[in-house]
Amino acid sequence: MSFVLNFDKPVVLLDQDGPLADFDAAIDEILISLGLDPVTLHRTTWHTSEDIERCYGFKAARAVQDAVHADGFFRTLPVKAGSATAVRALEQAGCEVFVCTAPSLRNSSCASDKMLWIAEHFPSLRRKVVVSKDKTLVRGHVLIDDKPEVSGALTPVWQHVLFETPGNAHVAADVSLSSWDEVEWLVDHVFALQTHS
Repeated sequence: MSFVLNFDKPVVLLDQDGPLADFDAAIDEILISLGLDPVTLHRTTWHTSEDIERCYGFKAARAVQDAVHADGFFRTLPVKAGSATAVRALEQAGCEVFVCTAPSLRNSSCASDKMLWIAEHFPSLRRKVVVSKDKTLVRGHVLIDDKPEVSGALTPVWQHVLFETPGNAHVAADVSLSSWDEVEWLVDHVFALQTHS
């Protein structure tokens, strides 16, 4: 019997960087510190460094990569607007909410920084964090993730709901959230999926 079928509540998996932590705002701050205007960054791909190199050159892309790979980067990300309210709404509606996040293997403190960040900003989720490079191994009804394609060793049992960010604006998704203002729709959608599982 699957993990999902053992749950009386719908299971919502939340990616951390994008839906909860505002990764793009942190990148904007790095660009500003380099004397660059992030408004002029034209996003055409999921890979931020490729767009930065195309728009601002190799040195700028390398400086951003160095900052992202530095210890402590993931500990200091700003909270995504509306995410705390959305998590409370999901929990109050009766959803079982987990964070499902992939660590950066190029940042030695990434996994621990992410755990500390969750404990500080989302204390109700501090013991409900799954850190895995392969999110297809995790069971749930939906995965809210800004990555356009989430793949791995297994066929996922969850439905991917794309959380829209500048890095995925070029993607046409089957199901997406433009912001956390749509949390009421998400609650209805998750309960409908649970009914049919």
